[in-house]
Amino acid sequence: MKNNGYLYVFSSNSFYYEEADLLKEGRASNQIIRTIVADDHPYLIDGVEADLNKDSQIKIISTAESYDALLERVKELTPNIVLLDLKMPGQDKYNLKDFICTLKSLSDCKVIVFSSETGWARINRCLEIGASAYIEKAISIGKLAHFIHRVFENKEIIIYTAEQLPDVQVSKRQKEILHYMVDGKENNEIASLLNIDIKTVQSYINEIKSKFSEAFGIKPVKPRTLLLLASKLGFGTR
Repeated sequence: MKNNGYLYVFSSNSFYYEEADLLKEGRASNQIIRTIVADDHPYLIDGVEADLNKDSQIKIISTAESYDALLERVKELTPNIVLLDLKMPGQDKYNLKDFICTLKSLSDCKVIVFSSETGWARINRCLEIGASAYIEKAISIGKLAHFIHRVFENKEIIIYTAEQLPDVQVSKRQKEILHYMVDGKENNEIASLLNIDIKTVQSYINEIKSKFSEAFGIKPVKPRTLLLLASKLGFGTR
């Protein structure tokens, strides 16, 4: 059976750590979405253009075949959305975090990473440094316009991937602690609820972090990321 992909949606400030304007107002749903497609494969660009041109509210204002060209087009044309393939000429010249920040500062745009690569570590990294979505190319045909609208109009971070969430094996006690963590309980509250020492709680949390880091390939897994992924695995709301 063909894998149609897995969609994971988070609030817009879920992965960001350093931005001051996290919760900008959503955009009007009837606004034309000015979009730049950045990819160095002409056939893919043709396919994306054909797909997006079916949507009257999405206007492809330019394409770019390299990192340098993309900077120039964004500065000149101020798009709302940049569809960014990571593997283009010039990739080695730029720090990706600085590059995405520069794009967003030049145009107040949202960056959607549009990649043929997968893996939770890569996805997590792109979202942490400022991308608003990570969309895998191979499974996005016919769905790309929908994701562009959701990113543009809503306060959402979107992951669309062929990667299913891994099964993280935790003990009964670790599971209890994870539920409380996702529900927002502090370590001292968890210790009180479970009638154990706070140092014991921290020891369990360290074990949980290690298991999530190994399962997702994210090293180290940050506390906020741990809670987000745990919530998608069904922990919380006891």
